[in-house]
Parts: sequence; structure tokens; C-alpha cells
Amino acid sequence: MNPGYAGRQELPENLKIQFRSVAMMVPDRQIIIRVKLASCGFKENILLAQEPQYRHDVTTTTKCSLPRNTGTVMPFNSCCTIIKPHHKPFYQKIHVLCEEQLSKQVHYDFGLRNILSVLRTMGSQKRSNPEFTEENIMMRVLKEMNVSKLVDEDEPLFLSLIDDLFPGMKLSSASNKEMQRAIGLMAEKYGLVNHPNWNLKIVQLFDTSLVRHGLMTMGPTGAGKTTCIVTLMAALTHVGKPHREMRMNPKAITAPQMFGRLDVATNDWTDGIFSTLWRRALKVKKSDTTWIVLDGPVDAVWIENLNSVLDDNKTLTLANGDRIPMAQNSKLVFEPDNVDNASPATVSRMGMGWLKKRSQKESDSLRNAFNKVYNDVHSFVQQRLPAKMKILEAIYIRQAIDVLTGLLQIEVPGGKMHTDRHLERFFIFAMMWSLGSALELDARTKMAEYMTKLPGRMDWPGAKSKEWIMPFEYMVNEAGVWQHWNEIVEDYYYPPDSIPEYSSILVPNVDNVCISFLIELIAKQNKAVLLIGEQGTAKTVMLKSYMQKYDNEVKLYKMINFSSATTPNMFQGTYHQDWEVEYPDNLMQGPGAGY
Repeated sequence: MNPGYAGRQELPENLKIQFRSVAMMVPDRQIIIRVKLASCGFKENILLAQEPQYRHDVTTTTKCSLPRNTGTVMPFNSCCTIIKPHHKPFYQKIHVLCEEQLSKQVHYDFGLRNILSVLRTMGSQKRSNPEFTEENIMMRVLKEMNVSKLVDEDEPLFLSLIDDLFPGMKLSSASNKEMQRAIGLMAEKYGLVNHPNWNLKIVQLFDTSLVRHGLMTMGPTGAGKTTCIVTLMAALTHVGKPHREMRMNPKAITAPQMFGRLDVATNDWTDGIFSTLWRRALKVKKSDTTWIVLDGPVDAVWIENLNSVLDDNKTLTLANGDRIPMAQNSKLVFEPDNVDNASPATVSRMGMGWLKKRSQKESDSLRNAFNKVYNDVHSFVQQRLPAKMKILEAIYIRQAIDVLTGLLQIEVPGGKMHTDRHLERFFIFAMMWSLGSALELDARTKMAEYMTKLPGRMDWPGAKSKEWIMPFEYMVNEAGVWQHWNEIVEDYYYPPDSIPEYSSILVPNVDNVCISFLIELIAKQNKAVLLIGEQGTAKTVMLKSYMQKYDNEVKLYKMINFSSATTPNMFQGTYHQDWEVEYPDNLMQGPGAGY
């Protein structure tokens, strides 16, 4: 019984007495490690599995060689050579030290399942690299299999533990050069920065996938979990190992919709989304590898149903009694923010990979471009100003890049290239509306006052003016010149031949013209836009005004009000009413029956 796990309840006393209790004991790890090492071909399996022992190695020959009663003084170095510790590297102690000294993280597991996966990797490494010493193989595998899941503050401590247990040993280079080159090519193809830490994280994910059929990449939103998985699959496909992805969001549906439901009246079974993908993976040809990716938070309601899939059984058990085995060429991948709702039994069954918020070098490619202006303003906004919603650092950078990308698509009159000053003003505009997007007017004013007083020589609006000018009141026009929003506000004319609805009337002013311009910048890149604000701030009116610019034959829009009672089926039924898809085989898919 594990009543402490999420999603489980304590059994009542009147039910406990109906069962015979059996206590489970912790197995002897040392015996298991020794047997596994011996089965993998390790000659020093006994020494590697046991704890270090110090033995005074003073031999008879050494004693006889020392003169008697001559007053000879033996040097200190000779004593050290005679009495020496026989300290062999060992495996069990490192896991005990990790459990005791590293921070307590929910996704950490140094138990028996982790030990067995590491031992399997050590066996494969010994077979593929027979020239390496057994201690070298153990040190390498311990690093590669555990560093990937450590948080930032625990990684230096773990590496120091490895150095203490393997004193004087240095790892020889045995990295997968072919995989690293493929990752570099895919990063260049996708427009990514191929810095070493990010490349190493993908290689660690690849190494974990070789010994685990259940993987989990953890990290905050915007840390690059999806990008790592997509890049790794593309790199594997590039080296001749085709990979394909099946992605779903488990949090957006209920457990019956995910695994399937059984009709009690008719005894008919309806497969869920996950069970359908599971069956579909069995039909994929053996030369291709399928990764079923569950992108979303881990919930105790459905994650416990996958324990039989993640352990050595590799079998999905459904409510109708079906037991579907896992395809040999498939992997199950999770992309959560945390595993607070998962039990230790679930965590121990998966290979973990922790991704930082964002690599320093990746953000530096944008920050260092303008003498750390972005870094200073970002720190001021995060520490001093209250935002309407919490935004991660990676999202701020992403917003700035999106606005900058939209600005760069504006053509310069005469077909000329953007000048350096033009690009600098673009960057200032993108930085302002990225960091200040979720701030109130008073907070924006404080942010503007701070950034215009920075020592860096930036071309702020009114930089040469004697009076201070609010930068948020200016935009960059096609000629690369700062222009006040008032100059582009069009006059409003009341329609003389019709009476418009009051809710549809939008008189242009500086605020709604500015917001409409930003919506246009982001929406033309086919990216989502979120407007937040109090009631009566014209959010709905501005969106309707923006969508009315387009012909209904080109773009359709649907207004949906969300509440706590809104279900995915209601949303799906609403937008299914007006769309149809044409396929090359003259087949047409339209609204479902009843819509």
C-alpha cells in the first residue's frame, strides 16, 4: 500500500483487517550490482560493487629488508608506499551519496531501477569499447546517465562526488561525433544556435533513449523541450534512422477520452486518443521509430495507468481487458513542467532530462548586441515593476524576436536595405513592447524613465531633445524614423447611410492604433495573440475591428466565450460549423453531423 502517493486514498481499518499484510524489504543492492557486472563481463565485479576498503600492505619482504637495530630512519615517502589504501571505484556508494547530499527533487531517482539502467549501459559500453578500463567505463556512464536530470545547483556537487570517488582519473573522448554533426546541421536548418550545452543536452537525451523506452524532458515553459525532441528526431533521421512523432496533450482531455470508455448498456468499446495512437504505432514499419509525445502537465488521474507501459512489461492495459504490447520501434516521451503529481514508482520508470530556463549563450546573442541594454531593463522590470501576468525570461525574448521579425518584413521605400540605425530603432521598439507588454501605464512610464537613463548610447525617441519624451508614444516608420502615433491616427467618419451598432463603433486613437499595429505584426506571422486587460478596455472591439479588414472568403473568425463550464467538445463543435477541407483525391471533409 502506498497511501502517500497522489491520487490514492488511505484504506479504512475495517478493510485492512480483511487482508494479510506482507512487509517488503529493501533488496541488497551490492549483490545485485555484483551479479549484473559479472553478467556484463566485468572482471573486477566484486571490487567495483563493494565499498572501499583500506588494507595495510606491509609484506614480509618489506619487513626483512629493513635493517634491525641500526637506527636507520625510513623516509616518509617509503611509509606511504608500504601502507597504501586499496581504493577501488565502486558503484553502490555513489547512489547513497547522491540521495544524502543532493537536493530533494521530485524527479530524482537513485533507486534500483536507475541502477539497473546504468548497469545495462555499462555492459553495452564495455562491449563496444573493449580498450577502455572498467573504472573508466563506470565513471563515464555514471556521468552521462545522471547529469542530464540534475538541476543547476546540484550538477557541480555531483561532479565533485565523481571526482572524489575516481581520484586521478580522466575521461577519454568517446563522444558521438556523427550525432553531434547531425544535430549541428539540423540546428542550422531550423535557424537555431548550436551552442555546446544545448548540443550536449540533446546527446544526453539520445543516450537515455538507448536504454529507456520511457523518457521525460522537464523544464519551464520556453526552456526548449519540444525543440530538443524535434531536433533529435531530425538528426536521427538524417543519419539514416527514420523517426516520426505522434503528439497529444493529455491535460486537454479526460481520462476516458484518453484511454477509451466502455458503454455499460451495450458493452461497446470506444478507443481513446492515446489508445488509438498506441495501436497506430504497432502498424508502423519496423525500419521507422515512433515517438508518442505527451505534451502537457502530468496528472495522477492518468499517469498511474501507464505504469505497466513504463516498466519491463511494456503493455497497455485498457478497461475492456485488452492488453496491447508496446511496439519494439516506439518510445513514450513526456514533456511536463514538473512531476509533483507523479508517484516515485512512475518517476523511477522513466529516463529523466532536466532543461534549464534558457542557456546563457543563447540569450546573449540578443542581449550583447546593444551593450547589455536588454539585460538591465529586463532585470528592472522583473524586480521593480508589477506585471499583469507572470512571464518567463524566455517568453520575453521570444516576444521581442516576434516583434522584430514582423518589423523586418516592412519594406524600405525604394527597395533599399535596412541601415544600422534603422535596425537599432527596430530593436528598441521590439524591446519596449516585449518587456512592457504586460505593464500598466504607470509601470510603463517608470520602465521608460529607467531605460532612457542607461549609460548606453541608444537612439531613443527624442534622444537629442532637451525635454524627456515617452518612448511608448512613438513607432518606427518605413523610412526608419521615429514617428508619433498621433501622426498615423486616421479621422473617423460616421457612416451617413446606415446606423452601426454601438458595440462595433471604434473611434481611432493612439491606444487602439498602437494595439492594432502590434496585432498585425504578430498575426501576419501566423502566431497567437493574447490581449489582457480589465473589463471595458475595448479588447473585443479591437479584435473585431481588426478581423473586419479581411474578406470572409479569405479569413473567417469565430467569437467564443470561455468559462469554467466550457468543454473541449463544445469548442470543437463551435469551430467545426464553418470549415471544410479539400483533399487531393477530391474528398471533402466538412462540419460533422448535427452541426
